[in-house]
Amino acid sequence: MLGATLVVAPTASGWAPPAAADPDSGPGWGGSEGDGGVDVEGRDRDEQTGPGSPGGTKIYVPGPWTQRVYTPHCPPNMVYATGDGVRDYQFDPDVMCTGAFANCPDGEIRMWVFERPMNANNRATDSFSRAGSTCRGADDPSDSEPPSVTVDEIIDRARALAPTPTFVIEPAARSYVNVPTNFAAEVEPVTVEVEVLGFTIPVDFTPGEVRWSFGDGADGSGVGIRHAAVGQEGAVEHAYGRSGRYEVTLAVDYDAQIHVPNGDPIVLPTPITRQSEAQSLLVDEIQSVVTEVG
Repeated sequence: MLGATLVVAPTASGWAPPAAADPDSGPGWGGSEGDGGVDVEGRDRDEQTGPGSPGGTKIYVPGPWTQRVYTPHCPPNMVYATGDGVRDYQFDPDVMCTGAFANCPDGEIRMWVFERPMNANNRATDSFSRAGSTCRGADDPSDSEPPSVTVDEIIDRARALAPTPTFVIEPAARSYVNVPTNFAAEVEPVTVEVEVLGFTIPVDFTPGEVRWSFGDGADGSGVGIRHAAVGQEGAVEHAYGRSGRYEVTLAVDYDAQIHVPNGDPIVLPTPITRQSEAQSLLVDEIQSVVTEVG
């Protein structure tokens, strides 16, 4: 089962339950009411990183999970369910005592742990039971809401799996001054799978703009064509003006699309840029040699 936590303590202690969107009324994976999923369309701007940006949109992952709530470690404190919804519970009483500060590091309070199982629709399937105690700090994560991730978190995990572009140089490894060298990128659409809270979420990377750095201060753009003829339309070619060894690199902007199960895909508004490893190209001069004087 997936776990969730919530820090709760008397107002006098300066702690309070975190504010969040109501999980009982939010759309699910497919956008239907009350199925305990995710706002895949990012309609709640307060949960986004900026206007129109899906980066901070919360994705509530459907599936059984364990809700945990906390109250100070004082003998009379209890947690009772008032219904089967995520926020259907109350504290009775809700007091502070010296025992709440026992055997915990500075800045933390010992809390009773009360938990109950929740189904994929965010409805409790049993009542609360006390499950021991733990020390909690005011800055500890508070997520008694359904287990969730953000689009940013998915992309952060996918970024490490995003394709690294490669390319070929023709002729390979060596060219000559003022002779066009052909360059061709090896980039294809790629789908990677990101594991999030036990679910597999596919993320598509589609190559967009391709940019070249030829190592001599010049740059270019385009995918290029392998075995292209000199001057062929669509080819990426460059002629070096001086001999030397040059480090050639390639950067590709990938458009990313997240496939939320049973929901509309989320398209990132900003491409993810990946850089190739550098390839070394030796450029020599062609010299005329007089072998016979008539």
